[in-house]
Amino acid sequence: MTKNYFSIKEVCGLISVEMKERTLRSWITKIEERTAFRFTRKINMANPHYVYGKPLQQLLLDEDEIRLLKKLYEERQDGASLLETIDRLFLLSKDYTKLYPECQRG
Repeated sequence: MTKNYFSIKEVCGLISVEMKERTLRSWITKIEERTAFRFTRKINMANPHYVYGKPLQQLLLDEDEIRLLKKLYEERQDGASLLETIDRLFLLSKDYTKLYPECQRG
């Protein structure tokens, strides 16, 4: 079964009409800096982006990645901390437990 991939612009529309591309890119950068989670980067053969005559890899997100980003967006709308929510959604459970021992969690 092949996965469907979506561009950043498409993902913003799927998450919320209020979601900005710049915000989404910032979140993706933070997620990749803080965790071992890596988003898909591929050459979009349907609409390739060329630099100096060579196709350049672009962020292309699948449904699972979009689901996690949508959850992040919803929790941010409810006032949750960005970094803690990123850690909870994208860190492995053992790493999250190390970073946030149960006695510190609310």
